[in-house]
Amino acid sequence: MPNTLVMIIRHAEKPVLGGADFGVTEQGESDPASLTVRGWQRAGGLCSFFSKPPAPMEKPASIVASGTVKKDGSGTRSKRPSQTITPLARRLGLQPDVTYSKGQEALAAEAIRIAPTPVLVSWQHESIPGLAAALVGGAGIAPESWPDEDFDSIWVLQNDGADVWSFSRQSQGLLDGDG
Repeated sequence: MPNTLVMIIRHAEKPVLGGADFGVTEQGESDPASLTVRGWQRAGGLCSFFSKPPAPMEKPASIVASGTVKKDGSGTRSKRPSQTITPLARRLGLQPDVTYSKGQEALAAEAIRIAPTPVLVSWQHESIPGLAAALVGGAGIAPESWPDEDFDSIWVLQNDGADVWSFSRQSQGLLDGDG
């Protein structure tokens, strides 16, 4: 396997059941499957961040996002992973791969391994540890959970070309309260 850099983010902010924030589409229409206004602010901030990211990260050559229809049996739909990276993908002129969704982490990991590197991935937080484990060939390198309230982290997985993976956690630091 050649040197590989994979940067994984959780989709941006979502509506909270019973909360004051609600989801909106890119056109501003109410939609519970979409990002909140704060989530759209984060998505916009990611454009600048990933255009010239700090080391060890690099500008993405490809982007993978969880598809809208979840394959984990939950039956729910979420546009948030793809909405989170849409502004950045447009800026970079990249077509995101949204072939796989929550519940298909092993298949997504296979696609990530062969995607042009560096790869940026936007996924649902509860499934990111499974995705990371599938990508690196087992648990123990990345954390086993992603905190519910964490929209700021970036998990950075690097393969040195000899199939040895390393992990680091970086902060986006884009919005008030991040870090």
